[in-house]
Amino acid sequence: MNAAMYKAVSGAIVQMRRLEVVAQNLANVSTAGYKGERLAFGEILASVFGPRERTGGMVVVGEQRTDFSQGELQQTGNPFDLAIVGDGFFVVDTPRGIRYTRQGTFTLAADGTVVTPLGDPVLGEAGPIRVEGETVQVTPEGVVLADGIEVDTIRVVRFADPRRLTREGYSLFRGPDSEAQTAPAQILQGHLEQANVNPIETMVTLITLQRQFEAYERALRSMDAATEKMLTEAVRV
Repeated sequence: MNAAMYKAVSGAIVQMRRLEVVAQNLANVSTAGYKGERLAFGEILASVFGPRERTGGMVVVGEQRTDFSQGELQQTGNPFDLAIVGDGFFVVDTPRGIRYTRQGTFTLAADGTVVTPLGDPVLGEAGPIRVEGETVQVTPEGVVLADGIEVDTIRVVRFADPRRLTREGYSLFRGPDSEAQTAPAQILQGHLEQANVNPIETMVTLITLQRQFEAYERALRSMDAATEKMLTEAVRV
């Protein structure tokens, strides 16, 4: 494989990864609390025919990271829809262990426990939050009141380096629990944080990437045809 083909193949692979990430972001533009994925790129020099001959200019995916920037806050009026303003994560007790999320679409289980859409309990400072009463109020400080009586305070944690969190799906993250620090946070009741993904911008990027990937495919086909022709003519000679 010659240097030009190496470069074309590396470019096609990177474009495929970018397509996968952008398509994932686009599929989750309506998912509350979703955090978009971003790719960082690097350049390598790869030896082809020997230590003195290198292709250069080959691009590779250097790192895939999550963008934890704040999404737009949308008012819903549902008392169990909660949004964190600024940094921080809700803490959830799942069958796999403690997980962290920005998705505040909570509901009440039959026993009065505040749970996620998957049925996992939302944790407060005293454990799973349980409420009984006709009205539920959550103050900006996260204090949960049932019929005016304080029940618990929603636990919100922060990480010094959120990049150490691992995405698990359903807007859940797994992290180094020892680094989770409980911190004061502003919580808006009756609001949801929307995905921090711009749908129009993401759609335009997706179309552009598809065209670029097709261009790499055409280049590879052309080089493959040229190589086949060269070999055929060499055999004839």
